[in-house]
Amino acid sequence: RIDVHRKENAGAAEKAISVHSTPEGCSAACRMILEVMHKEAKDTKTAEEVPLKILAHNNFVGRLIGKEGRNLKKVEQDTDTKITISSLQELTLYNPERTITVRGSIESCSRAEQEIMRKVREAYDNDVAAMSLQSHLIPGLNLAAVGLFPASS
Repeated sequence: RIDVHRKENAGAAEKAISVHSTPEGCSAACRMILEVMHKEAKDTKTAEEVPLKILAHNNFVGRLIGKEGRNLKKVEQDTDTKITISSLQELTLYNPERTITVRGSIESCSRAEQEIMRKVREAYDNDVAAMSLQSHLIPGLNLAAVGLFPASS
């Protein structure tokens, strides 16, 4: 399922798109969207390049970047892309997400997206595992009810 968030940023040049599927399905959809955006930009001559922008919760970005930026540099080298991440100053209480901008060919951006999302999912899974191990420390705390993590299946 793909959701285009039109109402949230009415009138804005950029619109967020949420893709709900398996990791492979999300990557395939992302690639198709990139292809459409590149074709549209080429046909209308509106932009030289169309970067891929990924929103990720700030809690996971540090692990994506890695110590001294090593993880991010490796993704850039392996995928032949240029990746930038929005600064911490742009975060608000209502928007805890950072923008990861990937520049390169469609193929390169697609490979970078797969690797970035793999690392973000891994960070999320590690946090869920750590929280479930610690949940017994606060008796009666139901993490799913608090809304921090979905109920485990």
